Order: sequence, then C-alpha cells, then structure tokens
Amino acid sequence: MVAITRATLARQLQPSNIKTVKSRAIRKKVNKQKKRTVRKQTAPSSSSSNVITNNTTISVPSQAYNDVLGKSNITDALAYDCHWNPVGREYDLGRDGAFMGFSILIAQFYADCQFNDTAMQKPIDELKMKGFQVKHVKTEYECIKELASNQYQVAWIISNSSIQNANFVPSLTAFHSNGGAIFLFADNTPYVSHANEFLGKKFGVTVEGNYWGGNTMTYEETGHRQKGHFGQHDIFTGIKNLFEGITICHPVYSTAASRKVFVPIATATDGETSIAIYDPPSSSTSNEGRLCLDCGFTKLYINWDSAGTARYIVNASCWLLRIENRFT
Repeated sequence: MVAITRATLARQLQPSNIKTVKSRAIRKKVNKQKKRTVRKQTAPSSSSSNVITNNTTISVPSQAYNDVLGKSNITDALAYDCHWNPVGREYDLGRDGAFMGFSILIAQFYADCQFNDTAMQKPIDELKMKGFQVKHVKTEYECIKELASNQYQVAWIISNSSIQNANFVPSLTAFHSNGGAIFLFADNTPYVSHANEFLGKKFGVTVEGNYWGGNTMTYEETGHRQKGHFGQHDIFTGIKNLFEGITICHPVYSTAASRKVFVPIATATDGETSIAIYDPPSSSTSNEGRLCLDCGFTKLYINWDSAGTARYIVNASCWLLRIENRFT
C-alpha cells in the first residue's frame, strides 16, 4: 500500500542539506522586464505571439520565459546545488510574476497522513511566485464544478484508486477540448484511475505498474527514451539531474501511433516511460490544450526537495499554459 510504504520512505529519504558550488564564470547580466498586456483565454488562439504596449511591440516569450529557456546543461551559473542543478530562480523556465492573470486548479483525489494541506502548500507557493492564482480542491464534485467555471487555464489531476463520479472524465475531456491544459499525476497501481481513464479514452493509453525507483535521471539531449535519462525539452529547463520518484507506474501504449502522439520525454531506471506529453501543433485546427503525465506523484510531498523536483513541477505548469498563444 502506498500509504504504508511512504511513511517509511519519509524517514529514509529525507533530502540532504544543499551545498553550493561557485562557478568560475560570474553572470553580470540583469534581466529587465517590460510591461505587458494579458487577456485571459480558455482556448489557445492562432494569433501572433507579439503584444503591442505603448506603441512598442514586445515578444511574449521574452517576457514570460527566462533566457535559459530549454537549456538543461548550464555551465555558467553562480552556484549549483548538491545535484549539480543551477541555483537561482533565473534558471527556471518561467519568470517570477510573469503568469499573473492565469489560474491553476489542483484536484487532489489521493491523500494520506503526509499528503495533506501543509505538504501541498509548497507547490502552491511556488506556483504563486510565478504569478498563478491557485485553487485547491479534493473531491470530484468540486473539480467538475470548477472546470465548468471557465476560470482556469491549467488543471492538475492527482489520481486515486477509483473514480466516484461518472461525469468526471466527460468534464475533464470538455475542459481539454476547449483549450484547458492538464497535468496528470499517477503513482503505483491502483493509484492511477483518473489518469488511466482519461488517457484511455483520449489516446488508447493505459497506466499501470509499481516500480520501486528512488534513483536520479540524468539529462542527455536525445535521451528521452534511454534508461535513466530525460531528453531536451523546455520542461527540463535548468535541470541536469531529476529524481524519478519512488513507487512509479508507466504508460502502456496500445499502438505505435499513440507513442508518436503522446510522447515520452523521460525514462525511469527500469526502462519505462516516467514522463510523457501531448503537444498539439500550433497549426492545429482544434483548441486542445497541452498535456503532461507524471508517473510518480509522491515527489509532490515526500521528495519535493529532491533533485530537480520543484523546478520540474513548476516548469511543466508554465509550459502547459502555452502562454504565447494566450495574448492579443
């Protein structure tokens, strides 16, 4: 049972104190942020990604994202933590405060004595640093109600062992079809139900497994499908080493075509996919939002301070928004 093993793991896998190592190169560049105009949208538009403010045309990505966008192997940071990931918020994907006006719904269907409101406050606080407004709910009824409100651009869905409300999957599907982005979290079987049901109907992909991980994946530019590695992707900005999770499931692809649509970007040390994404092309005529599946949600509370976890979770949330398509 997850609740039993995690109580033990919390004692065994406490994060070590961070040690910083100063690099020889000292960055003197100061990033100056300009004002921008934001309009909330529930669906991505195909309009230009430029904003006109006070007769000045500003590139949206330069405002929302840090200069290290898409870079994992950063060699000129001022300091590195004990996992050799660069220290400093300027190495995150998203700039602090750049996502004001956008909202994330967190639907937490799994909970135990450790995965409580106090534990969830850590990721919520990090999301707020980027500017997001965050709503945290714990029941399918509340989730369905909030999804229908058109107030959110991103939804986190933290799976449990069963779905109680038959309207949940249709509600989530409608949210996604109307431009909502989804961060799906699953863990070891049976705590996969919400992700499993949605992905099964969407891609014919199921989620299963209980791999005892606890290792760290390493960046390799083309290592998306290499055992114990993750590849180049904006989600991994500022991350050279990333904790894989503990009790980990994996997606099971029914066809080769489904793997090309729901794409693996990280592979756990058992050789199975641990993170996968769906990124509809900007030229697509549909309004579907982006998707990300994480196969080990214990990292949200037991391993929040482990290698790269906090940065990865917040990076993924920023990437999911696809902010460049939500400006006028």
